[in-house]
Amino acid sequence: MLGPLPALHRYLLVVAALVVCVGIGLWFGAVPELPLNLRVGLVAGAAAGAAAAFVLVHDFHQQQGRAARARRRH
Repeated sequence: MLGPLPALHRYLLVVAALVVCVGIGLWFGAVPELPLNLRVGLVAGAAAGAAAAFVLVHDFHQQQGRAARARRRH
């Protein structure tokens, strides 16, 4: 989605997505009005964070296969 990023930026983006989603899952698990266990909220948050991180750093427009080589004529 964001295109080719340097390795450090991809790493920071993955960590940020996981922290935010695990925090949201922790919050959902701690709210007494919702019938969720704290452990279930953490696991759901981690799964959502992993999916969000994959979508954020994966290049869906990447070319499949190898480019054809051009032959030079002498």
